Amino acid sequence: MSDLYLLRNALKDMIGLKKVVPAAVLIALPAVIALIWRAAARAGHFQPDVAYNTLSSGLVFGFTLVILSVVFGTGVIAQEVEQKTIVYLLTRPVPRWRIALIKFLAAVVATTATVWIASVLLAVTAYGPGGLVHSRLGRDLLILPVGALAYTALFLLLATLLNRPLLVGLLFAFFWESWVPGLPGNFQKLSLMAYLRVLAPHPKPESATVDITDLLASLNPQTITTRLAWGVLIGVIVCALALALVVFSAREYVPREDTE
Repeated sequence: MSDLYLLRNALKDMIGLKKVVPAAVLIALPAVIALIWRAAARAGHFQPDVAYNTLSSGLVFGFTLVILSVVFGTGVIAQEVEQKTIVYLLTRPVPRWRIALIKFLAAVVATTATVWIASVLLAVTAYGPGGLVHSRLGRDLLILPVGALAYTALFLLLATLLNRPLLVGLLFAFFWESWVPGLPGNFQKLSLMAYLRVLAPHPKPESATVDITDLLASLNPQTITTRLAWGVLIGVIVCALALALVVFSAREYVPREDTE
């Protein structure tokens, strides 16, 4: 059985109707909000940079990337267990680690393609087709696959270790990764998103008021360097993926009986 055949089947699983519809919503959401923002702004007061940086950092990176990585990353194994196809999958004449690796690559491709489309639509809406050269889109398109690799590897590891990885992954996405990156000083080193935002920075708009987060950040500035960001993200990708492949190769999986 060829790797190409496994990859094609894995990608087919990723684009099922139950996943395509939510992905389409996530793709369109930043652009729709940017469109409303543009329409609501007074004539001549719409700032493309502010709209793109705010929505790209908060929605594309901070929400769409993480949520899709959770869904696709944990689904590599959890979907097989819930659909009771895990036994058939593991009886194929292919090493377990290779099956997991190919399905992991399919999840990364699906996540990357989705966030790329979301970023492009957002940039076109904010800047217009002729203004893309002045945006941060190019750098975002380079860094988003790194984020997809890191998050998907982490959530694949959760899927190999836990019986209900999707729930844990969603809690991690909605709570941990939503507020820890904004903490000052060394606290933000506990979040993958903080490292991604160092590699693909999106400046915040200037504000007349200063909230408590800005005050703490000014007293205790960011401590993550570009070199550290690359080192941590690459380390997470390699270590999490390697450990996931080892666990998947050794652990016994049985279909769940509490699903239809």
